[in-house]
Amino acid sequence: MSTAKSAIEVSDPGITPEEVTVEIRGQRYTFRELEISEYNKLVKQASHEEADADGIMQEVVDNGVLMLLMIRRSCISPVMTPDQVAALPTRAQRAISGIVNTLHFGVEPIVQIGKDGTAEKETPKGND
Repeated sequence: MSTAKSAIEVSDPGITPEEVTVEIRGQRYTFRELEISEYNKLVKQASHEEADADGIMQEVVDNGVLMLLMIRRSCISPVMTPDQVAALPTRAQRAISGIVNTLHFGVEPIVQIGKDGTAEKETPKGND
């Protein structure tokens, strides 16, 4: 009888969210890419029901509220309260919105692999 221990294989956690650190008006901020499950929860928080022109109730997303929620969730340093996010000066908030949008909605670079196993084509990174 064998006394060898069986190994338990743990799956690779996969792709880790991207992080970026920037300085705006002398303040350093670190933002991270949101996971899709986090984003979906924020969309629900920023949504409400509203009647359309025909009186049919529809779920509507308030994109301004969604962006503020995304900024707060994405900013890992310094951790900001909702009041701090709401109090950001307009240009700073717009700059931060651009960063958060690029982290969440930007184009992920992909390397296409040919049949021989070598890289054939790489897509650019960013919002292009």
